[in-house]
Amino acid sequence: MGPVLSVRTRRASDWLGFVGHLSIAVTTAVRTPSLTVFILPPIVHMLFAAGSFLLRDQPQRVERNLIGRAVSYAGAFGMFVFVLVASIVKPEWLALTTSPAIGMIGVLFGLLGLGLEIWAIWHLKFAFSTEPAARRLVTTGPYRLSRHPIYTGGCIAYLGLLITRPTLAVATAFVVWAICMRMRMRYEEAILSSVFPEYADYRRRVGALVPKLSRSRESITNSRVQRAA
Repeated sequence: MGPVLSVRTRRASDWLGFVGHLSIAVTTAVRTPSLTVFILPPIVHMLFAAGSFLLRDQPQRVERNLIGRAVSYAGAFGMFVFVLVASIVKPEWLALTTSPAIGMIGVLFGLLGLGLEIWAIWHLKFAFSTEPAARRLVTTGPYRLSRHPIYTGGCIAYLGLLITRPTLAVATAFVVWAICMRMRMRYEEAILSSVFPEYADYRRRVGALVPKLSRSRESITNSRVQRAA
């Protein structure tokens, strides 16, 4: 964990961002109640983004590249926009599976992904940001297991959406989202590496989306060697 920085000074733009994100989150939940469990990740993202305008640290470095910023917003809100538009314009894009069992599996995936994302965002707290930025290095909680647990949670939740609503439109939106998130991860890690020297070691030890099996095997091997000695 890096040094704790001072909380940023709140300005009119911060309050505008807070109100704007909060309004979008509430509107989405009200307009698409049947899909809330699957689009809760971006809704939660919206709510925490709203709060982050008032709470987050002053960034030490932010992304200036337009592509990096664009894929960040696409990754953060792309699926959210797709679901909202499809529910109004093309409801058939969100057609439910005819299998109750498969539908239940999808719902469970959605809940699992949501839980993981909330846990990860809670630990990120003051370093939370939509655009890639370096505020503080968080390595506790789910960040001990993966470098991007928020994206892991989103991936699981959206996979649940695809399982429950197995249409070509949902599959396409999911693939586009995944590509944007992969690009976003690279921009974020470049900024964090440039600000926090210890990030290189953290990246070596911790997997991007899931725990590194190589590290687990190494720990088991070391444990066996110690017992043998």
